[in-house]
Amino acid sequence: MHVDLHSHTTVSDGVLAPEELVDHAARKGVRFLAITDHDATDGLEPAIERAKRHPSLKVIPGVELSADVEGSEVHILGYLDSYEDPNFQKEMERFRDGRVGRAKEMVKKLRDLNLELEWERVKEIAGDGAVGRPHVAQALVERGHVSSVQEAFDLYLGRGRPAYVGREKMTPGDAIRLIQSVGGRAVLAHPSFTRNVEDLLPEMKAEGLAGMEVYYARYTPDQIARLNRLADQHGLIPCGGSDYHGPGLGPDIDLGDVDVPESSVHRLLGTGESKGGYG
Repeated sequence: MHVDLHSHTTVSDGVLAPEELVDHAARKGVRFLAITDHDATDGLEPAIERAKRHPSLKVIPGVELSADVEGSEVHILGYLDSYEDPNFQKEMERFRDGRVGRAKEMVKKLRDLNLELEWERVKEIAGDGAVGRPHVAQALVERGHVSSVQEAFDLYLGRGRPAYVGREKMTPGDAIRLIQSVGGRAVLAHPSFTRNVEDLLPEMKAEGLAGMEVYYARYTPDQIARLNRLADQHGLIPCGGSDYHGPGLGPDIDLGDVDVPESSVHRLLGTGESKGGYG
């Protein structure tokens, strides 16, 4: 279990700073670590620099983007080449600005529901990272309105819940093309969470989707087998990872706990490995 292609830091909604995440991955024996923060790549340079202390560990630059499909949303992981590209970074900044407005509106909706919450506290929880729903959820837990982050999503912040606020619309094709614009490869994240994924895959493949997460936190052997068949059917690279956010957030899965074949990394990186600045 030396591969983890899905992880988050304090640059978005993770608990560990990029350097801490790299150190933790090295302690766990991870050899290939992709850092895939939401709408942000600010953690990549410090992570790559810290990885120089761990010669056996390779950091793969990544990002996670959200896209909309009818009645639902999909998350697209991008494994990036020239992520410093100014136009790409301008888009990331625009997405992050949109996250701030969205989170403010969620706080307003929660206050309208008589759930006292301070925007300043949500910002403090987010720190320098891209603010998101998990930060609002953590503030709800802190105030005692809910007992867990998951309960906050189930009752208030999930799609269709009373404090949910939509994002700027982006199609999966838009996300894939943005990733490709910097020489990256796009992978569908946690497809079991996506409605009618079988119907969506042909179009996404035609748009340039390179892979999908077959190996993921708490997937059963039957789910993995089904998704492997689906990936093979559409010529997609079977990828995967823990979606690690840190202790207390998300499934109780640690870095490297998901068994992802090393062959998937080599297929994913291909000949672009030497250009990405991987640590």
